[in-house]
Amino acid sequence: MILLTGATGYVGAALRAALEQLGQSLRLLTRAKDALNDASHGEWVYWDMNGGDDLPGGVFDDVSAVIHCAGLAHRHADERDYQRINIEATSDLARRAIEADVPHFIHVSSLNVVSAEAVSPLDPAHQYPEPEERYAASKWRAEQTLCQMFTESHCQLTVVRPGLVYDIELTANLKTVNSLMRWWPWLLPSVGHRSMVARGDLVALLISCALGESGAPAGEETLVATDGAVYDAERIARALSQGMKWGVMPQWLCRLAGRALDWKKGSKAGTQWRSLSANHWAGDAPAVTGWQPSVTLESRTARETGRS
Repeated sequence: MILLTGATGYVGAALRAALEQLGQSLRLLTRAKDALNDASHGEWVYWDMNGGDDLPGGVFDDVSAVIHCAGLAHRHADERDYQRINIEATSDLARRAIEADVPHFIHVSSLNVVSAEAVSPLDPAHQYPEPEERYAASKWRAEQTLCQMFTESHCQLTVVRPGLVYDIELTANLKTVNSLMRWWPWLLPSVGHRSMVARGDLVALLISCALGESGAPAGEETLVATDGAVYDAERIARALSQGMKWGVMPQWLCRLAGRALDWKKGSKAGTQWRSLSANHWAGDAPAVTGWQPSVTLESRTARETGRS
């Protein structure tokens, strides 16, 4: 039995579907009350991470692995919300799993906990400076808390740090860029760099990890999930663009357009530009035993074009 949190989210829903296809027994923690009546997709159990609810009794019975995908990723969320959901609720889930002697706890973190200048993306979180962005900072703190908890237990902890996740269905900033590239005549400038990973490849890694078919390099408890490419804003825009473009947008014009979008969204001036031009860790991710990425953003776009 695998216990999965976040089963209605972007990664969790795809993971749930893949596990069901494998015939895997599932127990699904959710705060979506309408999902509780869906008996066709595993055993649903209500748990509101945001509300501070206690976990129901027996939730870890017969569970061989927990995959913790649930969390708060909203860019404009309050810091207290990040603390309550990404740190406190995660710690409570892990503590209860340890008390129930669950053999394996898999925590889906973020590659954004790793500083852009880091030599290795596998170091413990405390060896990196605290990220400025609140979501990444909450993941950074959660990793440290979990590592301390599991050091003192017999349960295995695996931290998975994925890059920005994409698929045919895009979300967040990638969805915004994709919409822009459908009508905007320029490519975005070559600023910022980041690592990314296809949702299907991340799902395959999580399943393989939960079933004991893949793992971290010897002596490590952290996995990094990327597609092996380094993306700047121009490469992302080029991969998502459809049709000819006039060229690459000058940075001054991109900054101006970003300010207009900030005003439209009610964001602080410069928010869009900082997000676009930010440098995140990007490099050759260490190999993961039993797992290889199969998709890049360019091949994802080719699949979408062929499907339409």
